[in-house]
Amino acid sequence: MSQDPDFQLFTSLRYDPILLQSPINIQSWPLSSPAPSPFYMLPYHRDRLLQAATHFNWPSAISSISGPSGFENLLHHLTTTIDTQSSTPLRIRVLLSHTGTLTIESNPVPAVPLSNLFPTRLPPPTTSPPPQPTVSALTGGALTLGPTDHLPGDPDLSNPWPIIPDPARTQPSSYTLYKTTSRSMYNIARERAGIKEMAEKKEVLIISEKEGEIMEGSLTSVFFWREGKWRTPGVESGGQVGTTRRWAIERGLCTEGVVKVESLTEGEECWVSNGVRGFIFGKVQLPPS
Repeated sequence: MSQDPDFQLFTSLRYDPILLQSPINIQSWPLSSPAPSPFYMLPYHRDRLLQAATHFNWPSAISSISGPSGFENLLHHLTTTIDTQSSTPLRIRVLLSHTGTLTIESNPVPAVPLSNLFPTRLPPPTTSPPPQPTVSALTGGALTLGPTDHLPGDPDLSNPWPIIPDPARTQPSSYTLYKTTSRSMYNIARERAGIKEMAEKKEVLIISEKEGEIMEGSLTSVFFWREGKWRTPGVESGGQVGTTRRWAIERGLCTEGVVKVESLTEGEECWVSNGVRGFIFGKVQLPPS
């Protein structure tokens, strides 16, 4: 008899009443005539759980969240566990066992602007060269935005997070490609970076043994400005297909490609994102040479 797995699958997402104002948040729902929802990018979270359950070949878990009925099952667990009348934003952790059991955990998180959850763009670094003048749909026909120009739908650029490359290297595996409770490699990297609390406004970059390719952040997807556009590491580098990362790719906010740790520069502007905090401005902080 095969031994039961000693881990669960999970995804972390945001509950926030501000999302009731966002039609974008329910554009990908697999249900007809969806009502506004306070759960951030919920279909993408269901999809990532399903992809992981399929990878690990957990038939009961696959059945519990597959198709419209599986999505409704997930939504039912959320709405019967979370007080959807509450005005307090929450970090929700959805765990899925190999038997198909869903467990919901939650804790309060700080408020963030809607523009950080669904930005119209990720502003280019202020150090990037100005573009050639062209007509831009974003400005109603004005010349292309410069690197220091700001749009109403832009995410907050204040208080950038320090983004620290891990000095050690991590071996890509199923546990880096899919989100599971087996997270020792992430926890140890956070300890090396001096990150003590989950809510600390700092991130560490996970670096692959494969030629120093950046995989992801310990809790985030990552975006770096390369060749005139934002680039996020591809799954070939060993990191996860994060929910906000998937949304940014589909919206044309970034492209996929290799980013090596050796290409980072001190103070380099970048973005990180996840399903709880949305998109967060950061600056690379290299270790003392």
